[in-house]
Amino acid sequence: MSTTTAGRGPGGKRAGNGGGDSMLLKGLTLGDALRNIADAAPATPIVFPQRQQSITVTELLSSAEDSARAFLNAGMAPQEVVGLLGVAGPELLIAIFGIVLAGAAVSVLPAQTDIGGRQRHLRHLVAIASTAQMRHIIADSRNSELGRRLGEALPQTRVLPATLEPGGPRHLPTVGPDHVAVVQFTSGSTSRPRGVVLTHSTVLAGLRAITLSAGFTQDDVFVQWVPHHHDMGLFGHVTQILNGVPSHVFEPQFFVRRPEKFLRYLADSRATVVTGPNFAYDLLTRVATPDLADTLDLSSWRLAFNGAEPVSASTVRGFGAAFGAAGVAPTVMYPVYGLAEATLAASFPQPGTTPRVVAVDRAELGSSQRAVLVSEHDPVAKLLVSVGMPVEGAHIRLVDEQGGVLGPGQLGEAQVSGQMVTSGYLGDPEATEGLLDHGWLRTGDLAFQLDGEYFIAGRRKEMAVVRGKNYFPDDAEAAVRQVAGVYRGNCVAVADTDSYGQESIALIVETELLGREAIALERDVAQKVITALGMPNVHVHTVAPRWLTRTTSGKWQRLRAAERLHRGQRNGG
Repeated sequence: MSTTTAGRGPGGKRAGNGGGDSMLLKGLTLGDALRNIADAAPATPIVFPQRQQSITVTELLSSAEDSARAFLNAGMAPQEVVGLLGVAGPELLIAIFGIVLAGAAVSVLPAQTDIGGRQRHLRHLVAIASTAQMRHIIADSRNSELGRRLGEALPQTRVLPATLEPGGPRHLPTVGPDHVAVVQFTSGSTSRPRGVVLTHSTVLAGLRAITLSAGFTQDDVFVQWVPHHHDMGLFGHVTQILNGVPSHVFEPQFFVRRPEKFLRYLADSRATVVTGPNFAYDLLTRVATPDLADTLDLSSWRLAFNGAEPVSASTVRGFGAAFGAAGVAPTVMYPVYGLAEATLAASFPQPGTTPRVVAVDRAELGSSQRAVLVSEHDPVAKLLVSVGMPVEGAHIRLVDEQGGVLGPGQLGEAQVSGQMVTSGYLGDPEATEGLLDHGWLRTGDLAFQLDGEYFIAGRRKEMAVVRGKNYFPDDAEAAVRQVAGVYRGNCVAVADTDSYGQESIALIVETELLGREAIALERDVAQKVITALGMPNVHVHTVAPRWLTRTTSGKWQRLRAAERLHRGQRNGG
């Protein structure tokens, strides 16, 4: 049986979790935890450098209590789900905790970032609000116009400003650990939005797991750019706030447009912890020229959380090579695995260890579902990065399609259990039934375990089955990203069926080429995949740059791309 005991690694223990009993994340609800940290570490700063604003946890608590009273006076009711439109700043945090202290559940909504997709974004927000039956949506000062348009589209929903007049001496409602605290809408689905239900006790269990497994202490300095509507942004930041860790928060656009300035801020602030998906570290690595790296002192950097999308071995190694001159140790890169349904974290490596990369036979992994180790230089090698062992309080098991528990080296679906796991999706019993297996969370991710460490190989629903063999889409994508003519390496692989009903794989490739040049590129890409993977029935479709879409966490939306392709939306939609 391959179920790994919570918090245990190859030697049976997760050693040296720096925080331990000294951490201050205590209480039965998020409100309790905020009051406790405001009492224990009142001056802990939360800084928003772009806005030249900051707030202490004491000020956060006081303002959130005022907001809670104002929200209640405006008609908000305990245990309703309240949407929140906001960007990084004091208003957003005050509203998050104000909603929670009012006894309601907060759902942070994605603020508008893509001007060209305003209508699509509005439809997405309307779908979320309708699914959650939101009676109230809070909009900060920078999202008032979006809030107005959303209110027009939802006549039954009141849109309130984040800054209302204080509500007077009204008593705040009693909030229990089993009350819903957060409804986190997932970003990857192409169907009806699904809201992950997380109670106060569930959220706090998840935050404690993060704290203990990463060894956070009040000596850490946290810097974030991931937005709060994403589970990494929300729970990552709230963990630090409730532990009394100083935090510095940027908006995503700053990070994407000025990564070199972000790096300088890390050095100047003596940052120890940063979070982001894999592509973020590729971006930092690209701008870290030797001249820039030589001017930075990043020796205080302790953990670079790399999660929310598949972790690339080339990214892990490229990051280490680029930042060694700036004092970044090989142990800083921190590949992790988690999902919103488990309050963010499922498995972490032991802090202070160098990321482990293994090479496995991709053909064996796809056909026999076994992880057979090979040389990295073997043509069949598939490189995968360890995401560590279960976080404190979590258990992970791997199962086959019949539900049988698998042993080490066998590929199967990763399932997670523990107090940090959701009870299901809001108002969707059918989806909830498919999500949970007698208390085990079905992740949909395929993984194997070696020496107590887990390696994520791909998504079950994205696998392509051709002539009875399983193929991982990222293997086909990796084979063609460097082909001349592929726009910025952007491509996705999806399962397909040809006109004769034969199973195949389709590559959707962005390119600026047209006409005969585009046709030649399609031939080149197909031949590259056939040669690299020995894969028959490869079809290639070229699309315009920026046709492919990502989730809010940066993952390619492969299934959405396949649906659009089948609907004939090659040039738009």
